[in-house]
Amino acid sequence: MPVLDASVYVALVNAEEAAHAESFTWFRHMVEEGAIITAPCIILTEVAAALSRGLNDPALALQVVENLKQSKIITLMPVSQSLAELAAMIAAQHRIRGCDAIYVALAQQTGDDLVTLDQQQLARGAAIVHTHPPR
Repeated sequence: MPVLDASVYVALVNAEEAAHAESFTWFRHMVEEGAIITAPCIILTEVAAALSRGLNDPALALQVVENLKQSKIITLMPVSQSLAELAAMIAAQHRIRGCDAIYVALAQQTGDDLVTLDQQQLARGAAIVHTHPPR
């Protein structure tokens, strides 16, 4: 069960993104394998913000978020206090941005890979969990 970063989901749903093709191919492969993908529930906010700002279309951003909430493939995980505390430790020790540290912490907590396009998560998160771009 890979942990999905918002950067990959945004690229998946926005054909204008440079990594759209590889994100789409990776996601289709996960669907074909019957994989269950997890993401912290903050992905909803991050996707809404990225799409609304990037495409200047708040209605589309909210529709994409609604589709994400209804997904049978992506399981949204709550940010519990223990996950937040782990993310805080990771953020402080590895100098990873706050929200990004939550994805790393979830991957560590579940023992899964983190799939991301974020260069900081890929580099700094690799000291904690296996990180890789969608492939």
